[in-house]
Amino acid sequence: MKALPAPLMLVGLWESMVVKGWTRCYLNIEEVGWLMYVVYLIVHLAMLDCGMYWLHRATHEVKLLYRLCHAEHHVYNSKHKLSPFA
Repeated sequence: MKALPAPLMLVGLWESMVVKGWTRCYLNIEEVGWLMYVVYLIVHLAMLDCGMYWLHRATHEVKLLYRLCHAEHHVYNSKHKLSPFA
């Protein structure tokens, strides 16, 4: 729960970009066609994955972020402590 604010702030940033018109938000596939829809979907998922990778890496590199947001995650990384948080 401690780590939720950072990804949620990113979602808020992305939503504000849509609202301000800095990006396009297609409500119907017919607006762009199936091919471009699939291309946009793949690019979007790749960008999300890349962003989450760098965010996770930052929590390991920046000691303050690690201590405040990420250390709890590693408490559950033992094979004897299986949980949804591992």
